[in-house]
Amino acid sequence: MLNHAVSTSPFYKSYKNNKTLTNFSVINKLIVKNNLSEIKSRIYIKKKKIKISTSGSTGTPMILFQDLNKRYRNIADTIYFAKRAGFKLGTKLIYMRVWTPKNKKGFFTAWMQNVKMLEVLNLDNEEISKLLQILQVKEEKGIISYASSLEAVCRYLDEIDSDPLDCNINSIISNSELLNEYTKSSVKKYFKSSIVSRYSNNENGILSQQIPGEGNEFEINWASFVIEILKFDEDKPVEPGELGRVVITDLFNYCMPLIRYDTGDIACVENNDKDIPVFKRVEGRKYDLVHNTMGNMVSGYAIAFIMYKYTNLNQYQFIQESKTNYILKLNPTQEFNEETQILSELKECLGNDSNIKIEYIQEIPVLSSGKRRVIINNFVKDKENVVEF
Repeated sequence: MLNHAVSTSPFYKSYKNNKTLTNFSVINKLIVKNNLSEIKSRIYIKKKKIKISTSGSTGTPMILFQDLNKRYRNIADTIYFAKRAGFKLGTKLIYMRVWTPKNKKGFFTAWMQNVKMLEVLNLDNEEISKLLQILQVKEEKGIISYASSLEAVCRYLDEIDSDPLDCNINSIISNSELLNEYTKSSVKKYFKSSIVSRYSNNENGILSQQIPGEGNEFEINWASFVIEILKFDEDKPVEPGELGRVVITDLFNYCMPLIRYDTGDIACVENNDKDIPVFKRVEGRKYDLVHNTMGNMVSGYAIAFIMYKYTNLNQYQFIQESKTNYILKLNPTQEFNEETQILSELKECLGNDSNIKIEYIQEIPVLSSGKRRVIINNFVKDKENVVEF
């Protein structure tokens, strides 16, 4: 990968005489966005490639590209880690997420892959009731879902004092958010299935996943990535067990080499009892769950779904101050004139009686961990609604 990058990517050509990984500078999302054309390999300019969109660690979109071999590698990783979680390839997969025109599968593709797409953008009690009817169909199935969506389902089952359900589930994989102990135990109680947390991102793929029955540690995908955990204030490795920045070198994306890419997440690595390095903790940006003006819980992903299309924003931060008052802080790359459209979409999500104030800022404040909070709820009634991933 290093040989390929320095030979075909203008961004990396200065490293051609010293191709040791640690001599490469650490890059981040902003550097990638500002040097997109320079990072691309010249070999792949006219070759078929896959366009990838990601919201990144600050909630603003980034576009990059993957070659077909990288795409196939991600599919192979997905099959491998799904099997590790207990999923039987070919059985029904219930996929619970925010579905957009860009990620929604076509009818024929969904049928071929035996995937049932369930929308969780507005997961109120009525929608959860409908979802449970689908889950209780006797056909064997697996589930992939945001942790917060599964938590909402479990809290609804608590409210109605439900008995354990007969859903015939062979695996449940939680992604994108920290899987808390309440959700983990409640899922096992109500669905009679173990659940594992998966750590992945759009720009790279599956980075690690918990192993069923082996505690909370994450098996790292060393076969597809070189992963470094670096200090917050300098590009040097942390001590074992010390929290640091997750920095990825992708071994398979030759179309757009990402070498020493700071994901914006934080984690710590230690050797397990088999003397294999594993993630002991994986955290990311703090994501509070906000509420609409009716008091119903709204996932941070509902806000991210609205904001992802506005590509001329460096950063945003959404804050709930009271039952109906919200603040949207924007750090644009240029003059921004789409306030009316954003407010209209947010009001549709939060309620027509919501009062949303837009503030323009130069920078989102950084936490002591080095992360930025995308969603903040200063009106949280239940602090258990605060999640980290």
